[in-house]
Amino acid sequence: MPSFKNLKELEKYINEQAKKALQNGKYVKDTVIETGKKYVDKEVYIYQPKQYERTGLLRESWDVENTDDGIAVFNTRTDGEKYIPQVIESGIGYDYTGYGYAYEEPRPFIAETRRELKDSNILKEAMKKDLKNAGFDVE
Repeated sequence: MPSFKNLKELEKYINEQAKKALQNGKYVKDTVIETGKKYVDKEVYIYQPKQYERTGLLRESWDVENTDDGIAVFNTRTDGEKYIPQVIESGIGYDYTGYGYAYEEPRPFIAETRRELKDSNILKEAMKKDLKNAGFDVE
């Protein structure tokens, strides 16, 4: 363990190590993605379409990128140029009219994913696992 001249240096070191654990770990990433999939099921796949067969790609299209702050987890589902998560989340831009009207109700699977991650301990517990795997003794 390196030595530190002051608390600011210690804080910087801890933040750097936490960022590395987050970027190299799997538990936080998996937790966010699995929570996102759960809310695709709860908010979007709440009915069985009668006019088309659902591909399931919204549920399975997730990616993770390292950022300056840690990671970004996001849904990547597109249809041509259209970013499908934004359409579904907002209800704006939906152009399927198989029911005789355009479905324009927001189905906030991203907002609900964020809410659960913020309001529960599941993200904290996942981060503890990633830190432990990086060699830190955390409670």
